[in-house]
Amino acid sequence: MINSCLTNHNIKNFTTFPGDLENDDQPTAYFRLNFSIQNLRFAESTIPYKPIAIILPETVDQLLHALICCREGSLEIRVRSGGHSYEGTSYVATDGGPFVIIDVMNLNRVLVDLETETAWVERGATLADNVVDALLIDANGQLLSREVMGDDVFWAIRGGGGGVWGILYSWKIKLLKVPPTVTAFTVSRPGTKGHVAELVNKWQYVAPYLEDNFYLSCFVGANLPEAISPGISASFNGFYLGPRSKAISILKQMFPELGIVEEDCKEMTWIESVVFFSGLSNGSSVSDLKNRYMEDKGFFKAKSDYVRAPISLMGIRAALNTLEKEPKGHIILDPYAPAIHVYPAAPHEFFTPKPIEKPAMPPKPVTNIHAHL
Repeated sequence: MINSCLTNHNIKNFTTFPGDLENDDQPTAYFRLNFSIQNLRFAESTIPYKPIAIILPETVDQLLHALICCREGSLEIRVRSGGHSYEGTSYVATDGGPFVIIDVMNLNRVLVDLETETAWVERGATLADNVVDALLIDANGQLLSREVMGDDVFWAIRGGGGGVWGILYSWKIKLLKVPPTVTAFTVSRPGTKGHVAELVNKWQYVAPYLEDNFYLSCFVGANLPEAISPGISASFNGFYLGPRSKAISILKQMFPELGIVEEDCKEMTWIESVVFFSGLSNGSSVSDLKNRYMEDKGFFKAKSDYVRAPISLMGIRAALNTLEKEPKGHIILDPYAPAIHVYPAAPHEFFTPKPIEKPAMPPKPVTNIHAHL
């Protein structure tokens, strides 16, 4: 039934699952299913439930009618963009009901308005920072702007609320000017568990309070990819909107224990910094960013959470003891810089802190923690 509905609406880019072996559709179906799966736990043949179809709309009209066809067939919908879901919620089902994957990877156009310094970014482009508006298709097939959907739904679709509020078609983002030269670095700091714990502890009192142009994250674990020796270590990724000399000066003042030197830091353009932190292999170029297929996939279990107060030194040491016993695991610490405090919290005050000035030590830092096993 869904085949004829899609065809009637001029939607041709879809595959039924598992496909027709006589027509050699099965390899295509498996390829499309696995293409954007980043966690190989959900690419296993033992995963019991597969979609009955994968649809790749190329226009907003096709996206809307794909939803309508699924509704007419009483089919559940999974919407997939980059396949980043830790638990595969965008491409698997556990309740046994028939479902369809709507993969929006082909909706990847970006329309830039230099006069207003904004851009409309289709969802498949996987860019959605500094959002000021959105276009959402609800369960009734209506295309809603921020004004129509209301502030509560707009808050929810940006990550503020659980559940599914519709199919996001595009974001409107506010563009920011960047300097011609930025600075990036990744450094590994191995040592005893006590030494690494002290570094991580100091990071908590530095990274969330750096100026808004400075980002400094921390990876902790045993046998990290960036480690220069076996055992427990901490790796620090730094990014500064400005020259290397200024970045080093700031860290020497606020985090001298890190021991950053000129050789650690690289100056580049902003788009080159995207390649630097992309995880692509050495020698990759800006053009390689257009390749959506992730080569370095793996099996993992991950969990994210937030903290508003520094973890005790005892707690950090306990975490390092666990990581030493589980060398395949690691923890990523992402700071939310002081800029987060300038945004109004109402009507959901628990989402962001209330606006405060930047004292030497703000009372409620916000850090995002990712645990990977």
